[in-house]
Amino acid sequence: MDDSLYIKRLKERLRQKPASKVFLSLAEELRKKDRMDEAIAVIVNGIKKNPDFIAARLTLGRWYFLSNMIAEAQKEFSEVIKRSPDNIFAGKWLAEAKKRADVFDNTASDFQAKDRDVIANRLNKFMEGIKSHFDQTASLHRNRDAVVNRLEKFLETIKIRFAASSENPL
Repeated sequence: MDDSLYIKRLKERLRQKPASKVFLSLAEELRKKDRMDEAIAVIVNGIKKNPDFIAARLTLGRWYFLSNMIAEAQKEFSEVIKRSPDNIFAGKWLAEAKKRADVFDNTASDFQAKDRDVIANRLNKFMEGIKSHFDQTASLHRNRDAVVNRLEKFLETIKIRFAASSENPL
């Protein structure tokens, strides 16, 4: 990728002084250029050399959160709070990350616990609706029986796969 002159200068400054905090500016410029993976790598390396640089940790945590890397975001915000207990921003972002993690966890467990039957019922109602639609428009659909047979086979395949996935959850 072609770096802008500013990015080149930041890289050169960082090369000359690897422990400097200029890495945060470089990471931000890379993010602005939609080079998020590279930006995260730069900021992670910079934090290794500057572990008490709170602004960098907050930035990394925010980027993780916005990239749906919730566990990583929680880790960064927790680290900020450990190093700076009064940091309001870290507390706010950590609370948001925990909420999002809870939503993901609850959604997965709710699905496994109760939604299998709901999904099966919805699939059956869907099939009934399709059959009804074909019945109402029989003159337009000469191949109704063939299509219904295919849809029934499709539904059976989904039920079989669904049953197999519920027996072997991830």
